[in-house]
Amino acid sequence: MSPDPHSPDLTRQPLRFLAAYWTAWQGLSAQVQTALAREHGLDLRAFLILSHVQAGPQTPSDLARTLDLPRYEVARALRHLQGAGAVTHAPHPTDARRHALHVTPAGAQLWGAAMQTLQHATQPALTRLGSQLDAVTAGLETLSATPLPEATA
Repeated sequence: MSPDPHSPDLTRQPLRFLAAYWTAWQGLSAQVQTALAREHGLDLRAFLILSHVQAGPQTPSDLARTLDLPRYEVARALRHLQGAGAVTHAPHPTDARRHALHVTPAGAQLWGAAMQTLQHATQPALTRLGSQLDAVTAGLETLSATPLPEATA
């Protein structure tokens, strides 16, 4: 008896990749979200934004572009971070018409503590990858840097 052509074969690519990616993301992100919220009052999006600002002055537009997020989501996370005293606005170092975000000393402390929480929350899963971790990460970085064709309706 031949397989039903309308029944998905979950062992074939790209469905296998997408299912594995989805399951891994759901499990890791739920664990990280819970830990960051409980320990620091942050969600993963705000932590990633704080991480980028921690690395150096950023504009909200730069953050939205880098993280591939809508500007309103970046603005919402920034309001939360500013309310927590973690980031401030200041004139952009190279363009006086723009403002850049800077991490405050309290923000740097929050980031350091949240980073420890993130490492603790992800360590069991990432340890299972062992020597494959760098290759898996590099593969995902390659995928994220590759523009996908526009979907046609």
